[in-house]
Amino acid sequence: MRVRGASCSRDALHAPWKVHVSATPQRASFVLVLSGDTLLRIGGSRKDLHLCAGDIALLPDGRAYCYADDGAPQANILHGQFRFSADTPAILLSRLPDVIVERNGNDCRTHKLGLIVEMLRAEIGEQSQPQLSMLNRLTEILCLHTVQNWFSRTAGQGAALQAFAPPARLKGVIDIIHAKPDSPWTVKSLARVYGQSRTAFAAHFKTATGLSPISYVRRCRISRACRMLERTRLPLIEVAFQSGYADANAFNRAFRRETGASPGAYRRFPQR
Repeated sequence: MRVRGASCSRDALHAPWKVHVSATPQRASFVLVLSGDTLLRIGGSRKDLHLCAGDIALLPDGRAYCYADDGAPQANILHGQFRFSADTPAILLSRLPDVIVERNGNDCRTHKLGLIVEMLRAEIGEQSQPQLSMLNRLTEILCLHTVQNWFSRTAGQGAALQAFAPPARLKGVIDIIHAKPDSPWTVKSLARVYGQSRTAFAAHFKTATGLSPISYVRRCRISRACRMLERTRLPLIEVAFQSGYADANAFNRAFRRETGASPGAYRRFPQR
């Protein structure tokens, strides 16, 4: 897993406060409490999460949220956004919950999180223009730390590692999709590979990965397109063709839906 286009800022807040942050569907976001306390409410939820100093909340799908005071006189909040890189496995992203909360507990993980917090604070607070490469790397470490701990807590160490791999029975289908994302896949053709009816296959695939078969294919195609845009100077129509899109307009629509940018803009500003 890698991240790109990180942006972070720090809010020094004095009661009363209530900060609303709009949804960013193509970007993940996080809220980290440097000092004090705050109440975090995720968009669509009626329940507040109480975050203390050292706690972090990660929102993989970038949904809207707000944070407000809970009676504490002040707080320092570090919040930011980032985009998962194109080569992040779709099956991994599909298994992440709406929000991951890493608490400031008394174990070795707390020490690691504290080190990351201090480095982020120094990078943002001591420079008028923090280095993007440094923010990318620190945010990546923060994200990996949080996701790794979530898998460890929910499934145990052994199962956590297995969660990054596709279910054994679907492995053949998923391997074929990754090897040939440009093929004209349909639910029917994938079900034939799997050896079940379309209905049974689609239901099993969605249960196992969190995505429909066609949504998974689209993510793999756009992942390939992103890599080609970053690493080659191929014409956009050739990138579209090699990614499984014979029609440029269909490619543009699918690419923008997955990344939030047009293929041309993504190539011009790959780190944004």
